[in-house]
Order: sequence, then structure tokens, then C-alpha cells
Amino acid sequence: MSQLLRRDDVDRRILSLSATVLELEERAMIRDALDEGTTSDLGDNDSKDGLLAEVLSRLTGRPICIEDAFGHISAAAGIGSRRPYPRLGAAARSRTTQLWLASGSPVREPRRLVALALSHGEVLGAICMLETDKPVTAGNVFALKYATRLLEVELSHRRSLARLELRLSRDLVDELVCGMDGAIAGIRTEALGYDISGPQHVLVAEWQPPRTDDTVVVALRRTFLELRRSALVSRRSDMAVAVVRGDPLGAEVFTVAARILRSATGAMGIGGPSLDAAQIPRSFSEALHALHIRAGSSDRYGVTRFNQLGIYRILDTAGGEDLAGYVDEWLGTLQHADHSRGSDLVQTLAQYLDHGGNYDSTAESLTIHRSTLRYRLKSIRQITGFDLADPETRLNLHVATRAWRIRPHDAPFHAP
Repeated sequence: MSQLLRRDDVDRRILSLSATVLELEERAMIRDALDEGTTSDLGDNDSKDGLLAEVLSRLTGRPICIEDAFGHISAAAGIGSRRPYPRLGAAARSRTTQLWLASGSPVREPRRLVALALSHGEVLGAICMLETDKPVTAGNVFALKYATRLLEVELSHRRSLARLELRLSRDLVDELVCGMDGAIAGIRTEALGYDISGPQHVLVAEWQPPRTDDTVVVALRRTFLELRRSALVSRRSDMAVAVVRGDPLGAEVFTVAARILRSATGAMGIGGPSLDAAQIPRSFSEALHALHIRAGSSDRYGVTRFNQLGIYRILDTAGGEDLAGYVDEWLGTLQHADHSRGSDLVQTLAQYLDHGGNYDSTAESLTIHRSTLRYRLKSIRQITGFDLADPETRLNLHVATRAWRIRPHDAPFHAP
């Protein structure tokens, strides 16, 4: 009898060992499949996340969703176009994290199993294995956990690269806005994959209440990606600074950033174009000026471009160089016409504005006939493209002509 019991015990042990061997072989197969599958070419997938979801779905025969740290689906396999389950709120995601940390096993949520990718206790992302009519096997759970470790490594690597790029970008932006040799700037920016050639604009932004972390910097990076604009973004104290390639942005940059930050209590200033690295400090100074004007106005939230400041460039600063730029901006084309034709259009415009647009008194002050005045004003409209009936245009032109009177008439003019 004892001999039979010993034989049964041996048989049970053999069966247990056989099951263990089969389980280990299955796990090895799963590891190999995931390792090989996620290191191959992306194929039709846009990212490694998509490739990982596809391989895991193929292994388990189940739909797979990969989420970012905020619960948004970043990749999926085996699902339709609609989200297969509702996104969890912050409190529910926190509960899931606590359960995962306590058990080390996937957490059951409605319609899915959830495994978290963590780094030093911080959630980087998650993999969700959706329920089907088939029961979840131990192999399915192992595959989910192993895939999550692979995701953890990938997301940690991306975060490390992003932090390194952010630090390098911060150092580079600081040097660019302070002044940097063009050749060195080209080498340094190329190393970060940024093209410093062509027109660049500096954008500065600050949000209320002041942010002392990289919240606004990260939001601006996402903004430029969404707007398909190449930019280097950094932080200086409680202000974000960006060097942006291409034509100047408008209201859309503030709209997108405010949406990402979920707050419209911010102000932005955009400097004028810089055609080489040596001009970037000037664009930075102009962006600060525009930001200062915006933040100090009654409409303090939004974006202001330096070239839209108009008269405020004079009212806010006593800088002679800025005053000259303002005059050239509004009167440069007329000065160019006077210089090339030997005409006197700037003086005609000045007198016309001084006399409040009255034809008789303007013609009398210039000692010309009314028809001559009409011809000159028609020429002014054609040359400048300005609408002299527009109140804001008249104001800027009037201030510019007043400044022109105290400026040497042989000073450089600007011809657009």
C-alpha cells in the first residue's frame, strides 16, 4: 500500500514538473516573440507603441490598448475606430496605481485588465488587455506583464532623452538670445536637429499664476508640434522662451497653448524676424517689449507681435533706434519715393494730417492747388497701400510724421 502511495506521489510530481516545464517553455516563447517582434521594423505602425500592441494582440488573441500617463489611448490593436471603454478620471487612475503597487499584478477594470509602466513610482503609461468571450489564461497575464516591462523601458528611455534634450535646448536658447557666433550656432542647433537658417522669431510667454516648473515649456513644445513648427523652447525664471523657425505666428499659437494648459490667463510676445543668429538677441528684446505691452494693457491676456505695436513702441520707450525703426516702418516707402523721384510726398502727408484732412487748409499751407493735393494723396495711397480714412492708420502716420520732422532727412529709409 505504501509503495502505491509513493508511486502516486511520484506521478503527481512528474505531472507538476511537466506542467512547470510547459509553463516555462510558454513564457520563453512569449518573451522571445515580444522581444523579436518589438525590435523589428515598424511596418505599418507609426510607433513602437503600436508595434508592441500589435505583437501582444497577436500573441494573446485579444484587443490591446496602450495609454499614456493621462489615460489617453496612444496605440491600439484589434479594436475599431471608437474608444472601447471610457477614460478613467484622475481619482480612478490613482486607485488603479495603488492596487498595482500593492499586488504587482494587473488590475481588473471594467472590460479590461490594466498593467502599469512605472518609473520611481511615477506612472509613465499603461497596457490594457480587453476582455473577450474566452477566459484569461496565465499565459495572457504573463504576456501582459512582460509587455508592460518592455513599455516601461521604452517610455523611461524617451523621458530621459526628452529631459536631456530639454536641458541642452535650454542651454542653447539662453546662448542664442544672449548672442552667439553664427557658425557655432549652426553646429549646435544641427546637433539638436534644428535648422537655424532662414528667418527666426523669438517668442516669450508667461502664465498667471507664475509657473516655476516646465509646465509652460512643455505646453509650448506640444503647441509647436501641433502647428507643425520647428522650435527650440526653454525657460528663464518664470517665463518660457522659444526660438521659432519660419514666418511669425499669430493668435493660433496662444489658442493652442491655452487649450493645452487649460488656462487662458497668459500673455505672449513675439519679436521681429531675425535672418541670422546675430539678430536673435534683437528679436528677443522685441518679444520682451511686446510681452511687456500686452501684460500691462487692459486686455492683458493673449499674444502681441512686436510689429503690431504701432504707436506703443514710441509711447513705451525712449530708444532712438526704436523710434527710427517706427518712422521707417510707416514712412519708409514714401521716403524712398521722394528720394528716387525728387517729390515731396512725406511733407504733403504731414501737412494733410496736421490740418485734420482738410483739403483747403492743407493746399494753402503747401501753396499748391487742390487738384495737385488730390493727385499727391492718390499717389501716397497707391505707394503705401494705406487707407488714410482708417483712424488707427491716420494716428500712426501722424505720429510718424511728427517724429520724421525732428529726424535728419538724410537718415536711412526702409523700402519693403
